[in-house]
Amino acid sequence: MLKWCRRLHNWLGLILVVQILLWFLSGLVMAILPIEQIRGEHLRTSPTAAWHDAQVSPATLLAQHSAAASFSLSQQLSLNDSKLGAMPVYVIDDANQRFRYSAGSGQILSALAESDIRDLAQAQYLGSGQLRHSQLLSELPQEVKNLTPPLWQVQFADSDNTTFYIEPATGAIARVRTSGWRLFDFFWMLHIMDYQDRSNFNNPLLISTAAASLLFTLTGLIMLWQRYRPRLRLRV
Repeated sequence: MLKWCRRLHNWLGLILVVQILLWFLSGLVMAILPIEQIRGEHLRTSPTAAWHDAQVSPATLLAQHSAAASFSLSQQLSLNDSKLGAMPVYVIDDANQRFRYSAGSGQILSALAESDIRDLAQAQYLGSGQLRHSQLLSELPQEVKNLTPPLWQVQFADSDNTTFYIEPATGAIARVRTSGWRLFDFFWMLHIMDYQDRSNFNNPLLISTAAASLLFTLTGLIMLWQRYRPRLRLRV
């Protein structure tokens, strides 16, 4: 039994050593990085919509869509005398399409012009860089693949390589991505061993590696017990 445990332990150690080191390294890096900065909260501001101004019931708008439609809340931003304001907005996703309605009037909101998006992006930006580039994306990159296109991608020339992803009809920031977030995402990928989507921590590779690591630990404990267990001494 002990010989079998030692052999299995040694082979598992050789196979798992790199991944175990990556787990420790990635866990340490993610624990050190401040999550607020990873999310870019220090680089953005967002006004609060006055929801007491909402006059239209969500049920009224949902009645215009299928039973499978989903509902969420958002806000449309605007600049009045260089002051950033927000109007409450209902968002309805139905049949792979996204509809945005004014909560005050019930009117469907059309997409903002690029100049409006750039102005709103600059108004929400708290960093020190200049707006460098903007484009409307119908296909989203890996870092925001879970969001619904189209989105405006607005990039700033700063030390964080800040990128805002902005909703076309509301001007609201959907996500902030920075160099720190991308570093965190890389180590998250190593930690959960999902090298494609970087989001599935129930993938078979992670489960099998974790099970093998548990077996590695158990065989090590068995050998440790066999070595240091109390010995019975016979008295004459």
